[in-house]
Amino acid sequence: MVKYYIIIGIIYTIPYIVTIVISGLRKKLETDRNFYGKTIDIQKIELTNVSYKKFEIARNNIKKYTEMGEIKYVYNRSYDFEDERLLLSEKEYQKCFPDKFVKTTVAYYIIFEFSYETDHGKIKAKITLTKPVIEKTYNDKDVEEIKKLIYEECSNKIFANVGTESKYKDYKGQEVIHSLPIRTSTLEGEIIGESNKRPGQYDWMFSDSSWYPEEAKKRNRFLSFCTYLNPNKRNSIFLPYFTIGILGIIINWMFNLIIK
Repeated sequence: MVKYYIIIGIIYTIPYIVTIVISGLRKKLETDRNFYGKTIDIQKIELTNVSYKKFEIARNNIKKYTEMGEIKYVYNRSYDFEDERLLLSEKEYQKCFPDKFVKTTVAYYIIFEFSYETDHGKIKAKITLTKPVIEKTYNDKDVEEIKKLIYEECSNKIFANVGTESKYKDYKGQEVIHSLPIRTSTLEGEIIGESNKRPGQYDWMFSDSSWYPEEAKKRNRFLSFCTYLNPNKRNSIFLPYFTIGILGIIINWMFNLIIK
C-alpha cells in the first residue's frame, strides 16, 4: 500500500517538476515579441477620425470684459471644463447670440483618433482638446502637434497586451504597458499599444504568452498541461491541481484512521 501511495505521489509531482524546468529555460527559449515605441515612424501615424462632443452654453453665464482695448467674452463657469475657459471675440459672440431672444448656444470639444500599425505592433490614440470651440472645425497644426506628442510619449515605452491593474514586466525585467494616459495643459487622452510579432516555437509555454499574438497549433498535450500549472499564466490550473493534491493527502489520512 505504501508503494502505491509513493507511485501516485511521484506521478502527481512530475507536472510540477516539468513546470519548474520550463520556467528555468524561459530566458533561453523565449523570443522578444515586445513592440518598442522607439521604432515608430512619425510619418506613418495617421489621423483616422475627428468627432465633436457638443455641450450647451447659457447666455447668462457669459461675461463681458475688455483686454487691451479689445472687447471679449468669457464663459465664466470654468469648472465645467476643469479650469479651461471658452473665450469669444465680439464677432464670435454676435454670431452665437445675434439678438436678445437667443438664450443658449453650443460649443464643442474636438476629439481626434489616430492609428499606427506595422508588422512589429500597433497603436491607437484618442485625444480630446480641452479648450472648446464654437464651430465644427479643426486646425491642421493641432494634428501635427498631437502626432509629435504621440511619437515622443511612446519613444521610451514598451507595449504588449497586458492589463492595467498593476505594473507588468517581461522576461528581461523590462516594464511593459498596454495603456498610456496623456494629459497636458491643452489636451487629454489615451494611447493603446500592442505587439503584432508572431510567436516563436516555444513562446506558447510561458506565462506571458497571452500578452502577444498567439497561433493555433497542435501541441504536446502533456507539456501544455504543465504550462498551465504556472500560477502566473492566464487561465492557470495551479490552484485546482494543488487542491486535488491536498484533498488526496486528507483522504489518505482519514482512510488510514479508519482501517487502524
